[in-house]
Amino acid sequence: MTERRRFEGRSVIVTGAGSGIGEAAAHAFAEEGALVTIAELDAGKGEAVRDAILAKGGKARFVPTDATIEESVKAMIEAASAAHGPVRHAFNNVGAAKPGSLEDLSLADWDWTIRISLTSTFLAMKHEIPVMKANGGGTIVNTASMSGRIFTPSAPPSYSAAKAGVIHLSQFASCAHAKDNIRVNSVLPGLTATPQIAGMFTLEQQADVAAEHQVIHRCVQPWEIAATVLFLSSDDAAMITGRGIEVAGGGAHGG
Repeated sequence: MTERRRFEGRSVIVTGAGSGIGEAAAHAFAEEGALVTIAELDAGKGEAVRDAILAKGGKARFVPTDATIEESVKAMIEAASAAHGPVRHAFNNVGAAKPGSLEDLSLADWDWTIRISLTSTFLAMKHEIPVMKANGGGTIVNTASMSGRIFTPSAPPSYSAAKAGVIHLSQFASCAHAKDNIRVNSVLPGLTATPQIAGMFTLEQQADVAAEHQVIHRCVQPWEIAATVLFLSSDDAAMITGRGIEVAGGGAHGG
């Protein structure tokens, strides 16, 4: 029996694809036949992911992209469509935060976090949706966070607010564009073993946080998020839209 490749020949964008969840998703899409556009600010990381996919026989190109600048996002989507055909699937995965409590967080750090973790998602969808509408539809998955749904003391308030915004923006888009055959969902990772988390917590601290907030006491792996993203993007999930899917080891029990 021939293995089914769910994204054979389809044009796919992955933003923030240079490491962690985005990197895992870019590889997973390519392994299932997608024509992957790697959108990443760090050229070294983006090129490395592209080269790794090409070395395995996949199809990918790298487009340097600042996800917080509208002209850069628009140009990336145009380049993806020109090279691989109209974008059919998008995984918008950009996010970061500056630390600080409600009392201590500066307005500049608040604005920086909101711009990277929420505005980037708005800009991506603003320019992805017209392409999908003009070409019969598509799917969008946005990376939110469990901290956008429940209180997580390790997440700054700006990041929690931004990711709550991603959840609701995704739901809004799903309702507004169901008529256009565009499905929009979000994924809510729990504590995930990414380079960013490795820079924040030791392995022992990661285990402690997972044990405190999840019923499965380990970090989520990036490939586990990627598997959920591919399912939500695939025809297998044709009746799933407007949902925020938790991939968090039962993390919501604390909410």
